[in-house]
Amino acid sequence: MKTKQIALIGAGKLGKGYVADLFGKAGYEVILMARRQQQVDVLRKQGYYTVYVSHEDGSGISEKRVSGYQVWCSEGEEREKCIEILMHVPLVSIQIYDNGFAAAGKLLGEAIARRAELKQPGTMDILLVLNYSQPEKIFSEYISRELSTEQQRVYFREKVGLIRTLAFRGGFTPTAEQLEKDSEAVCSSDYPELPVEQSAFRGDFPKDVPGLLPLDRMDERLKIKLWTANMQGGAIGSMGKAMGYRFYNQALEDEKIKKFGKKCYEEALYGILHMFHMSEEEFKKGERKKIPLVPGAKSRKTTDLIDRQMLGLKRKLGREERLIGPAMACMQSGRLPYFLAKAVAYAFDFNISTDPDSVEVLQYVKRQGIQKAVMYYCQLNPESAEERMLCQLICGHYEDMHFIE
Repeated sequence: MKTKQIALIGAGKLGKGYVADLFGKAGYEVILMARRQQQVDVLRKQGYYTVYVSHEDGSGISEKRVSGYQVWCSEGEEREKCIEILMHVPLVSIQIYDNGFAAAGKLLGEAIARRAELKQPGTMDILLVLNYSQPEKIFSEYISRELSTEQQRVYFREKVGLIRTLAFRGGFTPTAEQLEKDSEAVCSSDYPELPVEQSAFRGDFPKDVPGLLPLDRMDERLKIKLWTANMQGGAIGSMGKAMGYRFYNQALEDEKIKKFGKKCYEEALYGILHMFHMSEEEFKKGERKKIPLVPGAKSRKTTDLIDRQMLGLKRKLGREERLIGPAMACMQSGRLPYFLAKAVAYAFDFNISTDPDSVEVLQYVKRQGIQKAVMYYCQLNPESAEERMLCQLICGHYEDMHFIE
């Protein structure tokens, strides 16, 4: 019988394909919490879900079934059961989109308030497996709204850890054929580590989970991860989209796009090292490791769609985000971000008819012009000479791309 438990708020790609995998292999009982009762019913009835594993070494995609979990609905009739579980488990992990932050924060806040009132022994450490800036502040605010007494607030400060992480394992949408076989299937890479902020733990660091990598300087490393790993996805995806590719894997194997992604990375790295006064050695401690490819492989095999890279286009064009963030770091460090600016120009053409953000951005460019669109969506300051220059560079690339039209 398993005595170690972790509750996962969010039963999607990162939950089932990343966190559940790392902790399940270490002997933890995984308790899934999902918002949709229909999803809970399916997972409970069939007793398993399928993970299509895209191997980092390029050896292909394998299939495995995962069972032995609990699953509960965090809304409706089963919500109270979720709170009871959260009143006792020492470890929680959150991996959801921002439209679920408020509900998850409220759920945790209610559980923490009850733990405090009952003077529950032990601690609660919450892994924030989220690709968002300052997730600990977001969830601290939502949780604090549910704490009405000083006893509850002290308990939260002293007994609850909000642990920032670097989600380096990729997750993507299964194919129609895969979903036909199992509607709860997920696709994930097998990247072996989940870097976590060691100093934020209130309880003992879970040394029994081999994939957890303790790190420091997490404020900087979260930005670095966004400005390197996520940046490359955005840059390669944006150029790949412009060149007519549908699958991300196809773009990765295009030599021109591959070289473009490398140049963007070089610029980003220059800006990062100078902005954060960080040595390459210190940088590499938190860098996503490159797994050697098997002979004959050009890249990791996936069914990942290009469109996923820039879904939610408005947020991803933002000032602190994956493309503008490292471009600004370059500008402030004395290097012109030529290739990063070109990636931003490509992104302003990223057309996904099913994404309201993409539709809005393209319509804004059509009505107001590229210069106003860049200043608005990239949140650049018109009073800054550096930022006006970056805007000019992006606009120059954009206009160059449209000369033949």
